[in-house]
Amino acid sequence: MTDQESPPPGPPERPIGYWLKLVDRLIDENLDGVFQHSGLTRRHWQVLNTIRDGVSETTAIDGVLSPFTGGASGATAAVAAEVDDLVRRGWVARSDAGLAVTVAGNHAYHDLLDAVSLSRERVAEGVSREEYAQTVATLERMARNLGRQG
Repeated sequence: MTDQESPPPGPPERPIGYWLKLVDRLIDENLDGVFQHSGLTRRHWQVLNTIRDGVSETTAIDGVLSPFTGGASGATAAVAAEVDDLVRRGWVARSDAGLAVTVAGNHAYHDLLDAVSLSRERVAEGVSREEYAQTVATLERMARNLGRQG
């Protein structure tokens, strides 16, 4: 480590885990505010997006979202309640081919997208595209260092 790479002298900085958990909690709270009028949560939004991306089995959705659900697994899927709620709302349909977003679900998605986009912009306010990309790349590298595959 060179002098340029060493942390500045003074009181210890808060560790990365502190900032990761804090930012994640604040994102949850912010998005919960965005979705409050619809009775949705951040997890609903993630599930809806995952299904829109073509993931059609609840267990596969669990796998995609495991970093957000704490890697929960078992007989009951971590996102089963959200999937069931989206089905009840008519936003997602179940068939022999699996789960798919309905026309109503696509309309709801687009209705919510503007508010979600504003929330995302708020998170990245004052952060350049380069800084954001570097932060994501660094976190991805750290996850791989700790054994994350894919």
